[in-house]
Amino acid sequence: MMIIRRTLFHVRYSMGNFANTIAYQVFGNRIQFYYVDILGLNAAVAGIIWTVYGLWNAVNDPLMGQVSDRTRTPMGRRVPYVLFGAIPLGLSFFFLWTPPGHNPTVLAAYFFMMLFIFDTLYSLTIIAYNALFPEVAPTMRDRVDLSATREVMAVVALLLSYILAPILAETVGYVWMGAIMGTLVAAGYLVAALGIREKPLVGEEDTVSLIQALKIVLSSRPFRWFLGANLAKEYIWLVLGATLPFWRKYALGIVGPTEIFGMRMNPGDVEAILLGVPILLTAPSVLLWRPIVPRLGYRKTWILASFVFIPAFLLLTFARDFYTGFLGTILVAPGLAGSMIMPFPVISEVIDDDAARHGYRREGVFFGMSGGIVKLAFSAQGVLFAAVMSAAGYIAGSDVQPASAVWGIRFLIGITPIIACLIIAYCMYRYPLGRIRAVLGAPVQEAVVPGSE
Repeated sequence: MMIIRRTLFHVRYSMGNFANTIAYQVFGNRIQFYYVDILGLNAAVAGIIWTVYGLWNAVNDPLMGQVSDRTRTPMGRRVPYVLFGAIPLGLSFFFLWTPPGHNPTVLAAYFFMMLFIFDTLYSLTIIAYNALFPEVAPTMRDRVDLSATREVMAVVALLLSYILAPILAETVGYVWMGAIMGTLVAAGYLVAALGIREKPLVGEEDTVSLIQALKIVLSSRPFRWFLGANLAKEYIWLVLGATLPFWRKYALGIVGPTEIFGMRMNPGDVEAILLGVPILLTAPSVLLWRPIVPRLGYRKTWILASFVFIPAFLLLTFARDFYTGFLGTILVAPGLAGSMIMPFPVISEVIDDDAARHGYRREGVFFGMSGGIVKLAFSAQGVLFAAVMSAAGYIAGSDVQPASAVWGIRFLIGITPIIACLIIAYCMYRYPLGRIRAVLGAPVQEAVVPGSE
């Protein structure tokens, strides 16, 4: 009975990650293609907007984390933001897909405005939700198991994001796609919030300012190396999602109806297969990583997962038809699973180390700072996309691109993720915690590694 209750709680809590994954991945996968390729927003203008967006997140996410750390309500510090932020977040997601016309200036202004509204609500909700993780999973076993459950739910959401969303966009249009996905986002967070009861806060209230809190957080050497790895991991996810529609259309040459496995399919269906099957394989791959983590530890497991990616990215770089591209996306699955399961146990270990040193748990600021800096990956991806596509001669709105533009797309989807993988491996090699194996069922909040600051 205890195991059943624990499993049900893990599933309820993980519905928040289901909602987060839909919001984040549909946004990351479709929004750039929608505004640039379909609506005709200039790629350089899009790159400027992404840059400003990333800078805003450097402030927005840590601020939201500090707000939740300092909140005191009968419902707790985090739950109110998840519960009451769910519906506004779903609505803002919907309005991303309802621009008022194709005028270049109006289109850019609307994209800029809705991007910032959506992101502020997203940050407030997701940071409060994520900050609950170290509390509801106090041991290494809990963290590995809950992280695995979170990512299995994320795989379900990824299937909806990469299969259902493109099909809906092709069949009923982007507005209805936004409405359906926005409803799933709101519903997932509501279920997660209703399943959580926060523990009473123990110890003195933290009275340091946001600037002081950020200084404390950034003084943590483990956190800085974690940030480098997580930023590179996030870039991989973003560049795959954002570039795949271009890669399918121009590198693989799938523009109109195509015969795949003996069936006639439209481009949206082909794109759904290219991502859907690998994502289905990601769920069992997550479960395969689960016993590896306790054996190797967080550091070595994440290093291994980053190297597992590389053969797949090489194949994506040079694929010229559906079948070689399909094999490449399938080979991505084990690396995706490893990169999904690792960040939350690692940052929880970092937070435990900080709490043992300073006597106060500041999950909100840690997750906020992590979220803000990681979202710089949006800027990195957006700026790199704009620079490469412009330099390569990409022609917005055209079904035919010069060979240089096609190679620019191949570079973005294959070579830049390999560089990111090497960055992950280096950062985790330098990461100072976890060099002594933790006991699976023991609470981990008290462990401090000498020299970790």
